[in-house]
Amino acid sequence: MALRTILLVLLMLLPSCAGARVLAKDYMTLVKKTSKSSIKSVMRQADRYLEAGHQDTALVYYMVVCNRMDDKLSDEDKHHCAMAFLKKGNIYYMKGGFADALKAYFSGLRIIKTCEDQKGIGRFYNNIANVYCAFNELEKAYTYYETGYKCCSKYRDHQNEYKILTNLTILNVKLGKTREARKCFNLSEKLKDKNSKADNFMGRFNYGLILIAEKNFAQAVSNFKSLLSYSFDVGMEPRFICSAYKKLYKSYMELGERDSTLKYLKLCENTAVKHGIHYFYLDVLLDHADYFDAQGDYKSASRYRARYQKDRDSVYNIHDFDRVKNEQTLYEMDKYDKYIASLNEREKERVLTISAQRYTIAAVSVVTLVVGLLLLVVYRQKKRIDKSYNNLFVVNRNFVNNQEIMRQRLSDAVSRLKESEAEAEQLRGRLAAYDADDVVKDTGASELSDDMAHKAKSGGINDDMRRKLLDSVIDIMENTTEFCRPDFSLARLAVLVGSNNKYVSLVIHDTFHKSFKNYVNDYRIHLACLRMSDTAGYGSYTLNAIAESVGFKSYTTFVELFRKIVGITPSMYRDKLKESV
Repeated sequence: MALRTILLVLLMLLPSCAGARVLAKDYMTLVKKTSKSSIKSVMRQADRYLEAGHQDTALVYYMVVCNRMDDKLSDEDKHHCAMAFLKKGNIYYMKGGFADALKAYFSGLRIIKTCEDQKGIGRFYNNIANVYCAFNELEKAYTYYETGYKCCSKYRDHQNEYKILTNLTILNVKLGKTREARKCFNLSEKLKDKNSKADNFMGRFNYGLILIAEKNFAQAVSNFKSLLSYSFDVGMEPRFICSAYKKLYKSYMELGERDSTLKYLKLCENTAVKHGIHYFYLDVLLDHADYFDAQGDYKSASRYRARYQKDRDSVYNIHDFDRVKNEQTLYEMDKYDKYIASLNEREKERVLTISAQRYTIAAVSVVTLVVGLLLLVVYRQKKRIDKSYNNLFVVNRNFVNNQEIMRQRLSDAVSRLKESEAEAEQLRGRLAAYDADDVVKDTGASELSDDMAHKAKSGGINDDMRRKLLDSVIDIMENTTEFCRPDFSLARLAVLVGSNNKYVSLVIHDTFHKSFKNYVNDYRIHLACLRMSDTAGYGSYTLNAIAESVGFKSYTTFVELFRKIVGITPSMYRDKLKESV
């Protein structure tokens, strides 16, 4: 069975391929014949072929017009080119080439925006939105429909205004915007052509969709029955009738009327089978299964699902075959499009060749000179940057190496401060030997006042407390690795020195003119530099591991702070260390 199916497909494809070769020859002749014709005449010929149902031939003519687009064309010719892109896109859309259709629509839209006559611009927005609907990008489609509607209203393009309002009605129902759907429907009813069978059908159909969205199922049933009668009376195509059947049995299903639901399910199925409307047929099979599931008739539901699984493969095979044929046609058309474009490009090249040659040598010379200068500038700049990085590295390395000396000097300064305070204490003792009453009268009040002012200025901490607290903070930071803990905080440091957050923060800020965070980060970065230099102890550590060892939770934060404090990145610092060995 499978072998017979493959042979059948091959037999069907062979004539198609042969036909494509014949068409290719004819199309190339056609392109050459139209090379001297005006854009208007080529466009007129294309429209005639399209109306006669010869889409492929019409498409080649539209391609000829599209590839003649030039900014120097008259406004009329530009408008013809825009319409050629629109109709080219329509043909691609009907063949399932949605991406190519969208590209053509956007190309035409850009052209028509430069024309004085922009009456047809709404058609581009409407068709672009249709493509986005096919891709199920409904919000984006909604935006283009709205833009197209505004353009149609502006240029009084009522025919396309009606189409957009009809599409907006359906889209609003899909998006659950029932109020907006009814508003669009009411506007569309004022614009529809009452002599058009399709317009009358879509008007009643959209009205039924709104009734379903509003859960007015009884009225929806009445509407779709009336629509079916109209469809049979005026001879609508079977796909329209299937659409009405489907919404009718959906409404009956919501009302819980089993017999009527089953009746119209069968009618929709029979119509779809009779006229080969495959997508409706498969949908109806699934709806049958859902119906019987709801009734508890699982045996019948299972039977319909089995039919769906069985028939789906054959239907999809037909779809795949149609897609293959369409893809082949689109492939052939793409070749013609490229050929037409190449003819136009050759014509332009002949016009531009002489002027291009005049500037080629000069341009090459200028470019060569500019590139040479840029390379020189880049080279010199790189040398300066390398030198700056080396200087930063040397300065920072010296600072790290001399850190112990600085610590010793700080210890000496603290000792001298203590000696000075002792001398001051002795001096105060000697002054106490004088007349206490006079001293108290003359100086007591002012000293008390000065001491109170100093305490107020220093946040309630006197010099003795400040000195002891500073000694404790420095002792913790210099003689322990508490700051290497990831959770090290101001509160933790305050606990370690036996004080509170406020006093510790005040002492650090007044002494080092830094916040607690910056104060701790300096220690961490300098310790990281020492550990990178310690190849014996930390040579096997990655930079990330070193960052974690000094208390950084985030490697990114470590790199940013390292570069800010040291001037170069950790990786550059380690490379410079290796070079200096």
